[in-house]
Amino acid sequence: MMKSRKQIFKFKQFDIAQEQTAMKVGTDGVLLGAWADLDTAGNILDIGTGTGLIALMCAQRQHKARIDAVEIEPAAARQAMENFENSKWKERLNLIQTDFKHFTSVKKYDVIISNPPYFDEQTLNVNRQRNLARRSSNLSLETLIRKSKKMLNKSGSIQLILPADKLSQLQQIIRLEKLFLNKICYVKGHPGAKIKRILVKISASHSKTEENRLTIEISRHNYTGDYIRLTKDFYLNM
Repeated sequence: MMKSRKQIFKFKQFDIAQEQTAMKVGTDGVLLGAWADLDTAGNILDIGTGTGLIALMCAQRQHKARIDAVEIEPAAARQAMENFENSKWKERLNLIQTDFKHFTSVKKYDVIISNPPYFDEQTLNVNRQRNLARRSSNLSLETLIRKSKKMLNKSGSIQLILPADKLSQLQQIIRLEKLFLNKICYVKGHPGAKIKRILVKISASHSKTEENRLTIEISRHNYTGDYIRLTKDFYLNM
């Protein structure tokens, strides 16, 4: 069998090898890793780490944080471990290869962060790894939030990126769990596009929801000032 060709995505302070994983580096992960509120985060949990991208972004941004990263898919877990080992923050990064539904920890987290699986369709992708990474039937939004809540410090938060059409479902779940939507950012690709994604911060602390909007591009590869400011510490050409 031929060995897969090395695929490297280079960021300013770390590299992501991704030839073993179905879910490659994408805008969603970069958005969440750059946007998340990590100011007081000492312990961070990254659910569904994939290549380890978000965990590495958290390590770069919050120098005191220790990050646990959970990944169900064995090949992705091996890839994330490789990326952690090749980074300058490897002592603060811990990879756990398991299903989050079975994950247990005596540790309480300041931030639980995830770019979760996001589709419910019954149509299966021919790529089993990609399907496993993306199908919400494997880890529902309700399960993700309910279990994350139990692992949070009292002042901790859950921070996610989701399709915009999941907002109503999210609001129902957090209402039942007695959680509150503290921050939301509505993301669209270009000025004429519909809102495609939402970035959210959820916690047990009741506060007025802070709302923002982010447009990624003015035109193809012509990025907005807001997007450049958000991601310039990571992308090589920003």
